[in-house]
Amino acid sequence: MPELNLQTADTLTAAAFDYARQHNLAISVAVLDAGGNAVRISRMDGCNFLSPDIARGKAFGAVAWKLPSAELNKRFTSPGAASGMVGISGQRLVPVQGALPIWSEGRCVGSIGVSGARSDEDEDVARAAIRAAGFAESAE
Repeated sequence: MPELNLQTADTLTAAAFDYARQHNLAISVAVLDAGGNAVRISRMDGCNFLSPDIARGKAFGAVAWKLPSAELNKRFTSPGAASGMVGISGQRLVPVQGALPIWSEGRCVGSIGVSGARSDEDEDVARAAIRAAGFAESAE
């Protein structure tokens, strides 16, 4: 079973950056462990300086609920629900598409969040990185 450690976070980040370069994107990547702790956060040259924090917030929600961050965006449709979840998370949650949980043999081992491109492109980058590192994006 692949583990989520610094070495695999490096692999995930490198794969994300490679995909981004191939698609002319400038992104930031945040890889969190199963407890929501940062393992690695990196920003490509030329990417918005807020994007590392946004990527981490997306990844935080994905690992907390073990769901894609796009799903959280759908669940927190009312302003009260969204602001409540952001508040209760200590301002760490960004319920916007662009992050996926990372699964290994049916266990959520962390998440990867991406920011800097359109949200759907961010999610595509996260998916490509997960696959390149030998993980799965769902428990199945």
